[in-house]
Amino acid sequence: MVVAVIVIMTSLSIPAFNAIRGGTDFTSEVYDVAGMLDQARSYAIANDTYVLAGIAEVSGAQDSSASPQVAGTGRIAMAIIASKAGTRPYQSLLNTGSLANWGTSGYGIGGAFQTVTNLMVLQNIHLVDLQNSTSLPPQSGNMARPAVGAYYNLSNTNGTSSTQFAWPLGTKVFNPNPQPQYTFAKVIEFDPQGCARIISTSNTASYPDTVPQFIEIGLQPAHGTIAAGPPSSQSTGQIAAIQITGVSGANQTYRP
Repeated sequence: MVVAVIVIMTSLSIPAFNAIRGGTDFTSEVYDVAGMLDQARSYAIANDTYVLAGIAEVSGAQDSSASPQVAGTGRIAMAIIASKAGTRPYQSLLNTGSLANWGTSGYGIGGAFQTVTNLMVLQNIHLVDLQNSTSLPPQSGNMARPAVGAYYNLSNTNGTSSTQFAWPLGTKVFNPNPQPQYTFAKVIEFDPQGCARIISTSNTASYPDTVPQFIEIGLQPAHGTIAAGPPSSQSTGQIAAIQITGVSGANQTYRP
């Protein structure tokens, strides 16, 4: 009788354990992303240099070792690189208003940079747009947070940078041969004071290096290549928002 009760209780506990494990995995991955951003900021300050932190989402249906990776849903990669000379790597392009030449310059092939971290790859996670016309930050609760502009929302199509880089470092961003494994089009720059910005000519033609109030990365779990998409409510569910303050570069994580 005792054995039968143990078997029944064990069978009931397995689905619950799996659900908890899945939730814990997502939570861990959210804090892994936040930790990479902290690492980029800390390196910039400690080494008095400019650091680029790239984030990209690719298809979860492909093996993570394949090259090149295919754009899609379900797997997120992050990498951090730093200016070798400690100077702003694109300053000459900025001065002449020719950031469009980034991809064909030495910067676009990584010649002015060195790697700071190994590539980080996270499975079953998706960049979700939590700041659009149908999904805005709530005014109260755990997810209450500032709104961000489209170009500072790294989870939508507008959140792209002019200072893209490829991985492995040293491969070209545009018209590459051979193809890089990853191309990081969503890039946050941290300067020696720790300020965070997204360098983009689409952001504002006159001041592409403006320090924004906030930058946001929205995240949710995925199953292979399937993700739920923007939630109808941000008060419940498996979602997270990481906001980076422009002036300080510090980040804060929001969960329902």
